[in-house]
Formats: sequence, C-alpha cells, structure tokens
Amino acid sequence: MADETRGPIRRGQGLRLSVPSQAEVGEMSPAGNEIVRGQGLRLSTTQATVQTAVVRMANGPLYYRRVGEGLPLIAIHGVGASGQLWRDVLIGVADIRTGYAIDLPGCGGSPARGGAPTLATLADEVVAFANAMGLRRFDLMGHGLGAGVAATVAATQPARVGKLILVSFGVRPGTPDVLTLAVVRTPFDLFLGLARPMINTWAGWAVGMPAIDQLMAAWLMASPPADPVLWEAYLADHGRADGRMYITMQTMAADPLLQRRLQTINAPTLLIGGEADRLVRPAELAAAQALIATAKRELIPVCGHLPPIEHPNECRRLIRLWLGE
Repeated sequence: MADETRGPIRRGQGLRLSVPSQAEVGEMSPAGNEIVRGQGLRLSTTQATVQTAVVRMANGPLYYRRVGEGLPLIAIHGVGASGQLWRDVLIGVADIRTGYAIDLPGCGGSPARGGAPTLATLADEVVAFANAMGLRRFDLMGHGLGAGVAATVAATQPARVGKLILVSFGVRPGTPDVLTLAVVRTPFDLFLGLARPMINTWAGWAVGMPAIDQLMAAWLMASPPADPVLWEAYLADHGRADGRMYITMQTMAADPLLQRRLQTINAPTLLIGGEADRLVRPAELAAAQALIATAKRELIPVCGHLPPIEHPNECRRLIRLWLGE
C-alpha cells in the first residue's frame, strides 16, 4: 500500500503516491467507464502535479498516473514494471504533453485479467483506456514489452497515433526456439496463473535481498541508477507482477505478426536503446528500425536496458526533442 501522506516531495526523499485502496477498486461494478481519482502529489523541483486514478473498463480496473498539459501522451511500461517507470520522463515533458502512465493488467496497481496477456490483448487495453479517457488521437511511448504493445496499437490504429517512441525494443528474425515457446505457451500460462499466489510470495521475499538486487542491476543496467528510489520502486513492482507477462516478452522479439505490423506503421517513430543493453542488443534495435519506414534510431552510451532509470536526463532530452519536432 503506498504512502498517502500529503506534502511536497523532493528528489532523493522518495515518491509518495495516493493509491486507491483495494476496497475502492473492489467496489467498482464491471460496467461503464467510471474514474476513481486519487489525491495527486506536488513535486517541489518542477511544480508538476502527478495525479493518480483508476478507470473502470469492461475488462476490469486500470490504474494510471497523469501529469502535464498539452497533447496526450500515453506511456506503457515494460514487463514487471509499472507506470512509475516513466515518472521523471513525463514530468520532464509536462509543459508540452499531458502524460498518462498506465499500469498494464497484472502490473503495479492494475489486477491481472483472466486471459493470457498477449500483445493483442494488451493493445486492446490501451485502446480501451484511450476511449475511456476520451482521447481520440494521442502520442504513444513504450519500453520493452510496452514498446511492442505501443507498436501494435500504432499498426492497428494508425489514424489515432501521432508520434511513436519505442525504448529498448528490437526484433530477432528466425528464432525457432522462441517461436516454439509462443506456440506452446498455453500450459505455461495456466501454470503461472495457478501458481501466482505462491510465486508472488516468493518474489516479494526474494526481491529486496541484496544478492538478487545486485544480480538484476548487473543484468539490466550498465551504469548506476540516476535515482535509487526509482530503481527500488522498479524492483518492488517486479515482486508483484503477473508472471505470464514474461512469456509475452520472451516471444515478442521473434513474433512474425509483430514484424509484419512494424512494416505498416506510418507514425513518425523514434527508437531509443542502450549501447550496452544485454536484453535488446543494438543489432536488434537496428533490425526493428529497418522494418519501420518512418523510424529514427538513437543509442545512449554506457546504458543498458533501462534508459529512463539509468539516464533519465538524456532519455528525456531525446523524447522531448522528438515530440517537439
């Protein structure tokens, strides 16, 4: 449960969010698009107010953060994370965009759905969120798995997406082992769904252990986090995430349907990656760029898989420049 204490928040002292209680989420009926708002917070360094809320949709409630003024920008986090990942980036563009950082189902504050989280179902959630918020046209930004979801939305809803930003995203054509996993994922999804309470208990215990945290940092990052508090929040989110999301992430890079869809994207697209990313190597980023006719690629030196956490200033600079063009 997040701290609901009010008052100014300063960088380095942690982030306090007003999160709707489980009672508030549980009391919402399954019909309509009712929005239950939280109390927002004031960041004294930028005077940008981050509002937190839950929107009730047909498939279930979706938790999100909102900050800024201007054209809408929907931000989608990667596997195991939450909308918290985009905190610094969205605050940095709050004067030119209204940012909506959503928690995908099974992540952050949003409960998991009954069906498996595929690129198609997650893209449907994003479109349903935009509809619920009355957003007819919007810019779109995603990291990792969230980038694959954003690309799917841009390909299937071309009239609604303005500019597209894909962070730490790539493709790997001709990967038979990954394609096999995609075909036979149903039993894995079933197991992970049934075992989720036990997995969450273990993950909540393991994440936070110095050895586990150091292992994740060494694998995911090439430089220390610019904001340790944001890194700690990222780790905590992993301890609560729906394990089925990891299968979607593992199979996404070799998904032939996604690769065909990339070739249909007509939105101006910026790909951002880390030069030292071990999960999505620069060659895979370049392979994605080659499929998108409108794409431009930027690499951040001494950066791994988490540009918004490792180098938020440079990540924000590139995104702001792209949105302002």
